[in-house]
Amino acid sequence: MADVYKLKHLRGTKLKVFLAAANRIIPSDKDSIGGGTLTTAAMVDLSIDKLEPALKKKLLLLFTVMEPLGIFFGGKIFSKASDKNKDRLLSWMEKNPISALRLGFFGLKSYICLGYYTREDAWKIIKYDGPIRYKQPYHDTILRGLAQNKVEIAE
Repeated sequence: MADVYKLKHLRGTKLKVFLAAANRIIPSDKDSIGGGTLTTAAMVDLSIDKLEPALKKKLLLLFTVMEPLGIFFGGKIFSKASDKNKDRLLSWMEKNPISALRLGFFGLKSYICLGYYTREDAWKIIKYDGPIRYKQPYHDTILRGLAQNKVEIAE
């Protein structure tokens, strides 16, 4: 693996929160390692880098806010909470009357799905054969390398 992608936005606590949420939104099973992987995080990190600054700031703030919110759902920070309590917090966010929390949840879920289903190893699980123009050069070689699990990821 010659190429290396260094995480820019999902680092430290934000990465822990992302991985914990991704493991609950797309849990692992006998066919899949699930969403909470460094590869999924790298795909999302690369996408976050392309967001407009105001939206990027809000999304990254969500990860910062979610960590201590876990304390209200079982007494532990989100990344260390039990799966049941992580699910409770995520469900609370999903149904929250405060639009920033509700929209934050759906933004988070959308990015987790984007990061997971862009990975070629997930395509077999959903029986997707790949893009119609599979052999066409990809516009972003790092993104393509991440999708093919050919790029090393560094924190």
